[in-house]
Amino acid sequence: MSFNEVVFLILTGLTISSAFLMAGLAFYAGRTRIKEIDKIAHGFEIPHDSIFFLVMRVPTYGFAFLWGWYAKRMGLDGKIEHFDKRFRWPFIVAAVFGLFGIVMMIVMVLFDQYFGIT
Repeated sequence: MSFNEVVFLILTGLTISSAFLMAGLAFYAGRTRIKEIDKIAHGFEIPHDSIFFLVMRVPTYGFAFLWGWYAKRMGLDGKIEHFDKRFRWPFIVAAVFGLFGIVMMIVMVLFDQYFGIT
């Protein structure tokens, strides 16, 4: 196995594992905590509880918890401040894993484009 193949497999493994970890954390946070945020942020519970819809919503709240600018941009700046750190961590970690997976996917594609698998 060549060096390029090993690097490509490592990048692929990091991409896939971060995607599964993000989906698992999104499922966990979505089933246990997201309804509380929906009640405060929107005034009602959003009825869509599919894993695909949660994978879109959980990182959104995670980035709002992580950066004040994003919370202000989403209109959540005054609404989510009373949640403690223990409540916030699955959202933040899911958002970071999602961002890490996207970056690793881009690096993987660029590596394959410029160095290739021989």
